[in-house]
Amino acid sequence: MFDVEIFYKTELGRMAVSDRAYGLQQRMRSALILIDGKTPWTLLQNMLRPLGDPVEIVKGLCQLGLLDSDHQLPPIPVIQQSYSAGVAATV
Repeated sequence: MFDVEIFYKTELGRMAVSDRAYGLQQRMRSALILIDGKTPWTLLQNMLRPLGDPVEIVKGLCQLGLLDSDHQLPPIPVIQQSYSAGVAATV
């Protein structure tokens, strides 16, 4: 997890909060309610700490499909060195 990463509720997560569905433990439901899609991970950790291990909570909610993150890293570009031209080219 990155310090600037922002977690947000998926459609399933929003339904879990509004319908009290999926039989979530109270601490997981409370965490889901706290996650607003605006708060960066560094602050969110402090908000979630009273409920338990923030990493464990967020990973659990992500695995259930209730949360997602804005930090989807793009694939790393492959760089080929062109020695004849002396310039690197991105593929």
